[in-house]
Parts: sequence; structure tokens; C-alpha cells
Amino acid sequence: LPLLRTSNSTIISKSRVVITMRSAGNPSLPNRTAILRLLSLCIYLASRPTGSSAVLFSDGETHSITSSIDDAVFLKSTSKLVLPEGDYAIRSPAGSIAVRLSMSSSLNATGGDVIGGDASEGRPAAAGVVVGSASRATFNDGVTVRGGNCPGADDARLSTDSTRRNDDGGVVAEANFDGGGDEGRGGDALVSQYFGSNATIHGGNFLAGKGSVRDGHSLRASYKGQIHVDGGTFYGSWMASNFGSIVVTGCLSRIGTRLVGRLQDGLSLDVQLIEEGGGEIIVKDPEKCNSYRKSEFSAARAVGSVHYSLFGMILLCLRFALL
Repeated sequence: LPLLRTSNSTIISKSRVVITMRSAGNPSLPNRTAILRLLSLCIYLASRPTGSSAVLFSDGETHSITSSIDDAVFLKSTSKLVLPEGDYAIRSPAGSIAVRLSMSSSLNATGGDVIGGDASEGRPAAAGVVVGSASRATFNDGVTVRGGNCPGADDARLSTDSTRRNDDGGVVAEANFDGGGDEGRGGDALVSQYFGSNATIHGGNFLAGKGSVRDGHSLRASYKGQIHVDGGTFYGSWMASNFGSIVVTGCLSRIGTRLVGRLQDGLSLDVQLIEEGGGEIIVKDPEKCNSYRKSEFSAARAVGSVHYSLFGMILLCLRFALL
């Protein structure tokens, strides 16, 4: 990190921070510019991508990836990323999030395979996509998002069992700050975290990373982040924690701690639900689904009544014919 020097002898380096902030008019008051520069540096250090390498988009423009890369992708400062239809992959290094959105950036994904970094020595398995800092992401049919795996676990990237459960079907251990796994736990596929962050799923495949101790989550919303679901397929549990919320639309029923039924796009769903710390998983407009079922039942009764009446008339005609 290069040295940063302000007009009032504010020196910031990687190893040491020395600040001298004085106003020309009043030596006792701090210089606002120096404070803002320091705060900007702190935000940068807190939000910079982790891992050995990363592709950074921070110019506020729209970018597209159409071929395979073996790097993490980091978006910030209202930048936009489009993942069009196609057979390509974003494979992040060990322990690194594959695609991370920060500072009001956005993602529109219709293709590709986004794969979080596997665990390595001293680094837990990472998430596939993390949506944070008031950013937004939209997922459509054709895209696949996977959490990283742990050594010793079967390869969840080859799994086709949409109802794969945890070892005991119970609560999964909480994921760490960035959607990665604790030691021995797989990474989450998609994470939405912090107020104003929103992910909308119209389609696509979301596979939790497989762990040697516990699997990750296919979806996780935390710290007031939101996820809206009306389509897609999910391999792994859903978790809402710390006032995060997952809102799902479809003809769905809670059976114990599982959500079972059909999503708005018609695909079946059977996932484990975990809610803690004020997090909520909400089924949207269930009354519409119930109204549909009632009308369907009424129509079936009406058809049955017509058949019964016709059968009665036929018997009456036969009776008169035999007299």
C-alpha cells in the first residue's frame, strides 16, 4: 500500500499510521479533509477482496465475462457485471469468494458457473456470491452458483440430489462473516448481507458447498439483507439470521423445519429452513395459492355433480323404456 500524504502532514502507510490534523484557523480543531481521507482508507481496507488475486471493477461502468477465469471478481462503486448465457466458469482461488458486490454495485446473471474457493490450510471454504453494501443481484435460468468444498468431503459440484440434507436434518452451524464455512464446513452458495442489499432469484441452480463436518447453505440472508425467490433449484438449506429475510413465492407449506411445495415458476422445492437472531423466511401470498386450490376443488365437485345427474337421467330413461 503506497504512502498517502495530506496537506497537513497526514501520513498513512501499511505498517504505521501517523496523523497530524490541525486547522489553520484553530489549531485545536481537526482538519475535515484529513478525517474523510482516513475514513475512506478504512472503508477500502475493510472492503477490499481477499485471496491471492482478484479482478476488480470499480469504475462505475458495465462489464461482462464470457470466458472462464481462475480469479475472484470484486465489484464496487456502482459498477455492474453481466454474466450472459454460455458455458464458462468463474473459479476463485482457495478460500476466496468468487463474486463479491460492494458499494451499490450490481450483478445480472443468466449463464456461467460461479464457484467459491475450496478450503485450504488456514482458510475456510468460501461463498459463491456475496451481495453486500446496498448492492443488488438478479439470477435467471442458466446460471449456477456453488459454495466452496472442504477437503475430505464428496464433491458437491457433481451432486444432483435436490433434497440432500445435513447429517441429522437439524440446524447447521452458523457461517462466518463472508459466507464461508467454519473449519470443516462448506461455503454458502449465495449470501445477501447488510441493509439495502437485495438478491432476486427468477431461476438458476444454487449448490451449498459440501463440508467434512457440515454443509453450507444454498441461501443465506443476514444483517437485514434480503433474498427474493420465485424460481430456481436449491441444493442445501436456507438460513435467515440477524434480521435478514428470505421471501419466497409459490404454493408452499412448512412441514416441521422444511419448506415443501412448488415455486412460482412451477419447480418443486424441498429445503431445510433455519431462522435465528430475528431472521425470517416468509412465504408470500399463500392465500392466492389457497384460493386456487379451493377453486380447483369446487370445479371438481361441479364436474362430479354433472356426471351424477347424467347417470340418474339414463337410469330414468331405461326405466320408462322397460315399462
